[in-house]
Amino acid sequence: MKKVLIVDDDRVILNLIAEGLRDVGYSVYTATSGESALDLAEQQTFDLAVLDMRMPGMAGLDLARALRDRGGPPFVYLSAYGDKSIVLDATEAGAMGYLIKPVDVPQLVPFLEASIARAREMEMLRTTTGHLELALSVEQKTRTAAGIIMVRKSLNRQQAFDFLRSQARSQRRNIGDLAETLIASVEETNRILRES
Repeated sequence: MKKVLIVDDDRVILNLIAEGLRDVGYSVYTATSGESALDLAEQQTFDLAVLDMRMPGMAGLDLARALRDRGGPPFVYLSAYGDKSIVLDATEAGAMGYLIKPVDVPQLVPFLEASIARAREMEMLRTTTGHLELALSVEQKTRTAAGIIMVRKSLNRQQAFDFLRSQARSQRRNIGDLAETLIASVEETNRILRES
């Protein structure tokens, strides 16, 4: 069951949308202010937050930034205001989408589903990017460590890499960790020699 947070200061609209979404199978939490929405977001994990743009107290843009800064859920806007500048502000804040009121639940569901799917795809891309960056970092450290071994032991690149790999296996260590230790050791030795 997808969990959605809806934030709107208009209680009538809030309750209509919440009940309609519950009827079609969503787990729905509601808040009438940005502050109460932040409290809920700290207690629960949501697949998506649906925010009103203009609310008393904390406006929708401020709420979106606060949710994003706290690692909160992805968000969309459901607002009565459709000015270009407002939509642009929402996009720059990281909104997955923007829908103009009035809207009924049958219209809202495909919008929410597409927004949740897009948010999940983006999260997968961020995770994949993180893994790639880590792999590139390990590869760079491994190459640097192999270069150190080439110089110190007069080996060619493949022999140096084989030596590093065999040392990692014999020490039951990850090759990236061993490479990092070797690089740190050489840097520390160089620092001591420079200072003396």
